[in-house]
Amino acid sequence: MDLLAIYGAAYDTGFQSRCKVAMWLAAQDIAAEPEDTPAHATRVEWAKRVLQDVVTIKPHVLAMQVLRNPQIAAAGTAAPDGDIQFQVNAAIDSIIAIG
Repeated sequence: MDLLAIYGAAYDTGFQSRCKVAMWLAAQDIAAEPEDTPAHATRVEWAKRVLQDVVTIKPHVLAMQVLRNPQIAAAGTAAPDGDIQFQVNAAIDSIIAIG
């Protein structure tokens, strides 16, 4: 996928929505993590914001984090939901740092 196509996918509202659902599912998992998980307090605070829908990460920025995965970038908006969830989980520390 070329750069302009990646940009287009990042601004596709359907793709953004799928990324947001994957982030929400990751937040549910984080909210249930053991307290001895590294950076637990920060992660749980972020998860609470996601679950309350008060995150600061913009939808296209979240989508760009997902599109960092070359397989997803190649598939664009046709990427399978499982791949999107995998990438959100893999990039969760970066996503938390962004907001």
